[in-house]
Formats: sequence, C-alpha cells, structure tokens
Amino acid sequence: MKKLFLVTLLVLVITLGFAKVKVTFWHAMGGGHGKTLQEIVDFFNQQHPDIEVEAVYIGNYSTLQQKLLAAAQAGGLPTISQAYSNWTAKLIYSGIVQPLNDFLTDPKIGLSSTEWQDIWEPMRMNCTWDKTVYAVPFNKSIYVMYVNTDALTLAGLNIPETIGELKKAAILMTEDFDGDGTIDQYGFAFRSTVDHFEVFLALNGGDILAKDENGKWKVTINSSESREVLQFLLDLKDKYAFVQGGYLDGPFGEGKIAMFIETVASKPYVASASQGKHGWSWAPLPVWKTQNALFAGTDLIMFSTAKDEEKKAAWEFMKFLISPDITAYWATKTGYLPVRKSATETDLWKKFLAENPDAEVPLKQLPNGVFDPQLGVWAEIRTIVGNMVNDVLYGKKTIDEGLSWAEQEIARELQREGL
Repeated sequence: MKKLFLVTLLVLVITLGFAKVKVTFWHAMGGGHGKTLQEIVDFFNQQHPDIEVEAVYIGNYSTLQQKLLAAAQAGGLPTISQAYSNWTAKLIYSGIVQPLNDFLTDPKIGLSSTEWQDIWEPMRMNCTWDKTVYAVPFNKSIYVMYVNTDALTLAGLNIPETIGELKKAAILMTEDFDGDGTIDQYGFAFRSTVDHFEVFLALNGGDILAKDENGKWKVTINSSESREVLQFLLDLKDKYAFVQGGYLDGPFGEGKIAMFIETVASKPYVASASQGKHGWSWAPLPVWKTQNALFAGTDLIMFSTAKDEEKKAAWEFMKFLISPDITAYWATKTGYLPVRKSATETDLWKKFLAENPDAEVPLKQLPNGVFDPQLGVWAEIRTIVGNMVNDVLYGKKTIDEGLSWAEQEIARELQREGL
C-alpha cells in the first residue's frame, strides 16, 4: 500500500510539473484571416510546450464587444482579447485591463527600449494612456485608395495625388457606356459611414474632438473643415460617385466603380473580386490640407482577472505576435500592416515586396498616421457622427443643421462621462 501511494504521488508530481498554462484568446478574425491566425497560434504552441493558447472565434467585432462587456460584469473574461482602443478605454474604467508596463520593462521577459521603439510610433501611442501601456498592436490597417488601372488607362489619367485631382478624375471616369441614360461606371465611390467622413476630415486637417490647453476634450466637429468635407461628398454623390453603406470591393470588382478608399485589410477581397476582370492597384490617399492617414484595426489587451502564471504566458504570446518575423508573416497573408519597422527587413517581407511592389504604399503613410480618440464613449460618438453624415447625404438635414446637431449630441455624451 505504501509503495502504491509513493507511485501515485510521483505520477501526480510529474503531471503537475508538466501541466500547461492555458491562455484563452478571444478574437473576431474569420475566414482566411482566422485561418492564418490559427496557424500562428499552432506554431507558438509547438514552440512553447508549457503553454497552450486557445484561440476562440467569437464572431464579428460587435459580438466580441458585447461578449467582453457582459463578461466584465458577470465574470468569465478570457486571458487576452482583441479590442479597439475605445473598448479598452471603457474597460480600463472598470479596472480589469492589465497594465503592461511591468511586463515591458522586466529585464528577463520584457522588451528593450529599442524593441519598443521599433513599433511604429502611432501604434505605440494608440496603445498608451498617459504613461501606461495597456495594449500591443495587432491587426492594424490604414486607409489607401484602390484604383481600377484599366479604367484609368482608358481615360488617359494618372492616379490622383490631390483632392482636386481626385474630383476631376471622378468626373472624367464616370461613364454611360451604352448611352441608355444610366451610369455604367462611377469614377469614385464612398461609404455613407462615419469612417469615410473621418478619412476625409483627417485629410482636410479637421477633428471631431480635440484637447484644449488643459488637456480637456472639446467638440470641434462644427468647423469649416467638416463643412468642406460634407460639401465635397455631396458634390460627388450620385453624379460622379456611387454611395452605399456596405463594403465596396464587390462593385469595384464588377467594374461599377473606378476608385474607392478603404483600408489595406480589404486587399484580399479586392483581389478576389477583380480577378480576371480588370487590373487594379492601390495608392496613397490624395493630399488635401494634410497627408494625415487614418488608422483602423484592433490591439491585444490582457485582463487583470487572470492568474499570474496565465498573465506571464499571455505576455509571451503577445510578444510572439509582434515579433518581426511573425508580424511580417501576418501582414503578407492578410494585408494588415506589419507592426514593427524591423519586419520590413525580414527575408519574408523583402520577398513579398519584390513580388508585390505596391505593398510599400501603406508603409509610406505610416509617419502621417492618426487614430481615433481613446475614449470609452467613442462608440456612442461614432454613432452620432454616422447618423449626421447619413442625414446630410440623404437630405434630412442641411450641412449646418447636421453639424450643429452633432456638436450638441457629442457634448451631451462627454458631459455624461464627466469629460
């Protein structure tokens, strides 16, 4: 009996000694993006036999946000998750997002100052609140202009480099090829969403919100820059630009539109929709008053509810995801941006760039990258602005009425939050 007890105890010790630390990772990467992410997770698990990362596909971003907020209230949070910065801000208020400074500066498992500075500056800033780092960048994208190169060549035009050239090209490439009175090809297209309004507002040097000299948020949407953007969109709508709320890769592939603006993450869908139909390329956003290029995409956050060993394991995975080779692989497979400068020096990226020279286009815009305010109420503010844009575009409000209404509504949201 004593011998049996000793054997059982030895087996238990060995089992506990080799028990894996589990990291639960919630994400919203479906389709091909999800497959690539799972490849990376499997590779990490193979290299780290003491850690098991379980990537759990939650659904779209809206579903992921709802589940995170529900878990924050009722319990059951994962170890790490994708999150937009405004989600992170909201969760920070609840005290459940793990600050990463101690992990970053740890002499054994942290990142050196050089390694941290290797992450593109706008991405670092977007992960930092005051001096506290709460996230690392993951699936980051930036807006570019997609162009039907066959249509451009047929019209004898070069890719527009300024907002004036864009408007001119949109007019010249709008065609009724069969003369039946219906437009067959629009020169341009945009979505009737807050996102595309923001893209043009950033290019025009405007903001929805800005901080005053005391660091307090103030509403700045009711401005000449916003008026100019809305008038620009109205001038193009229906006559020279196709407008819808949904994504534009389908109409672009069908040849219904010659140019549109979207993030680099649309590249695989544009390539698929255009294959065998027409040539295409992408280009930097046209210059207006600035060259500001809006960022999109999520970061990775860790939750303070996890056990210490889970946090340490999760940090190893987060570092792995932003390592030069892995972020380069992620970028080449998905169209997202590599989050490290040194990723562009890897053999994998250089080979990819040689085969896809236009991949350098979004990287040139990175120094001018701008991002949304890191506010917990930003989702509510986005809804207000999106409603205003639709009301103006579809004649429910004048430009002045829309901007005045949005200004008041945004101010109310800030007041509710005590901002």
